[in-house]
Amino acid sequence: MLSLDGVRLAVDAAEHPWRFAEQAAIEAHWAREQVERPFLFNGTILMHRGLRMEAGGIAGVSHRAPYAALLHWIRTQPDADVWHLFASAVMLSSDGAMMLIRMAAHTANAGKVYAPAGTLDESDIRDGAIDIEGSMRREVMEETGIDLAGAVGDSRLFCWRYGRRVALFRRFRLDQPAALLAARIADHAARDPGSEIEDVVVVRGSSDAGPSMPPHMQAMVEFHFAAPDFR
Repeated sequence: MLSLDGVRLAVDAAEHPWRFAEQAAIEAHWAREQVERPFLFNGTILMHRGLRMEAGGIAGVSHRAPYAALLHWIRTQPDADVWHLFASAVMLSSDGAMMLIRMAAHTANAGKVYAPAGTLDESDIRDGAIDIEGSMRREVMEETGIDLAGAVGDSRLFCWRYGRRVALFRRFRLDQPAALLAARIADHAARDPGSEIEDVVVVRGSSDAGPSMPPHMQAMVEFHFAAPDFR
């Protein structure tokens, strides 16, 4: 796990070079996905290139692309300058628990357990650059109904990388216990007919990191509970 000052991703209006070259394969893969998972939506997301460590943070270039391109990239894992970067807000209760969610069956990551997160999209662009902080707060509000405005966030980001996948985390400490937060999140999900949340998962130690957690979330759980007060 790395500690970062921030992320600087400039948006390029041109097509991502890899996406342009792979367009036919992307469309063919999407056609198969529509048969297997017709509930998926091919909206506009952001894919990245040229990611590098620079001045204590991550720098790079972002391009608009259809969600189908990301699914094709995940399936094929090409040896190309394509990066998948996403950010998670790790909510910590006043009694020391980490508040995670289990994704519903109609989502692309059904059954997976992790902190609220989402693929970066056009709503995360501010003045020609990517607003990572805004993305985290938006995802938490949409998925859990919790406003992080009153939470105390870490001053720095944490980063986990595997190949060309980059997961960013910021921990936010809330002033309510886990039981109350879980009830609030469950109530928000119950009132939303399109909710992506199947369940709330309260984690109180690294031993709670099970097979339903993807590797990036397992790494964050283990890191946090090994050094919960690390700054």
